[in-house]
Amino acid sequence: MKRYQSLFMRIPLIASIAGVIYLVTPVTVMGQRMGGEGMREMMQRMMGDVLPPGIDPAQLPAPTSKGARLLGRYCMQCHNLPGPGMHTAQEWPAVVARMNQRMQMMSGHGMMMGQVEAPSANELQSLLDYLQAHAQRPIDPTRYPELATAWGRAFQTTCAQCHALPDPKQHSANEWPGVVARMQQNMRTMGKPVPDEKALGEIIGFLQRNARQPE
Repeated sequence: MKRYQSLFMRIPLIASIAGVIYLVTPVTVMGQRMGGEGMREMMQRMMGDVLPPGIDPAQLPAPTSKGARLLGRYCMQCHNLPGPGMHTAQEWPAVVARMNQRMQMMSGHGMMMGQVEAPSANELQSLLDYLQAHAQRPIDPTRYPELATAWGRAFQTTCAQCHALPDPKQHSANEWPGVVARMQQNMRTMGKPVPDEKALGEIIGFLQRNARQPE
């Protein structure tokens, strides 16, 4: 989440730089360049390693739903695909409003920003509904006395690096190893400390013991 916050703070600067490029570049050349690479590719080159790793669209909750399709359509114009678990339901409205403001701004810049499409009011609400429905559910510490143990502390130290501590009941015992493996890869990509195999096993054990029970 901290990487996304850094990215969001730097987007206005990128837009300013892009505007300068537009002013000093012939329109025909600029159209050819933007047509060949797109806004997302340009921003990736300019942002370097600030962009955090994205989620595979197939791993999104309800990947064929309207909300998932809107997430891919609009959010991937400028950065990698964020998973709904990047923020809690309480955090998403402010994030979506901020991103929408920037899409609306960039979509009105003619040739330079013409490839950035902004959502309609109905689409924006559908997108927000989807993100909130599948958002990160933060853990209630009072319900999990194991948090005071060595493995509970390892869970807190590791997972709080990037987002709110997740409620173990968000996933089943069978799902948690795959989720942890994906987060482990994200931590490596973003340069975060990755726990050793023993600590990872303890974290997975904690999550599985407290996981959602099969219905």
